[in-house]
Amino acid sequence: MNLHEFINEYLKMSRYIALGSMDGILAVMGVTLAASGVVSASGLHTPNYVIGLTGLSGGIALSMSNAFGSFIGERAEESRTMRELEHKMVLEEGTLDDTVIHVAAKRRVYMSMLTHGLSSFIGSFVPVLPFLLITGRVTAILTTITLCFIALIILGVYLGKVSRGSLLKTCVEIVAIGVLIGVVSFLIGGH
Repeated sequence: MNLHEFINEYLKMSRYIALGSMDGILAVMGVTLAASGVVSASGLHTPNYVIGLTGLSGGIALSMSNAFGSFIGERAEESRTMRELEHKMVLEEGTLDDTVIHVAAKRRVYMSMLTHGLSSFIGSFVPVLPFLLITGRVTAILTTITLCFIALIILGVYLGKVSRGSLLKTCVEIVAIGVLIGVVSFLIGGH
């Protein structure tokens, strides 16, 4: 597979790009806002980069979890599909192993793993970067919230276009989820 084919295959996995990005943005936003609230409530002087690294470690764990979860789930699904196809073709189980069909199924499994994991990792940088680059706590929090909601709106537009549904409705749904997660995380972290 050359680079052009790889990129096209990656982009065909739009649901994993969307799921992974949203997971990375929302989960790590929750971690960074909660960590920021905990640090602020404790009264201890903790540099913002510590909060950023906390979020980054959560993002790495999330991306690995999403990648391996996707691998296991997709592998099971592809295996079931192969066995059903063999059954419909009145073939013995395992007959289609190592065929072109099987190789394509394995490629889909690995692409879903890569896509979901990488998208989660990239998405996790949105809420983390302000804490790594900005020293002022309030500025870092406000920048994180702003960047996360801009990213969620972009993601909403993308998903609305992919689904050919209402862009506004999709954006509002995703942003509402972000608001809920942000508020809950900050409240938990601040107490």
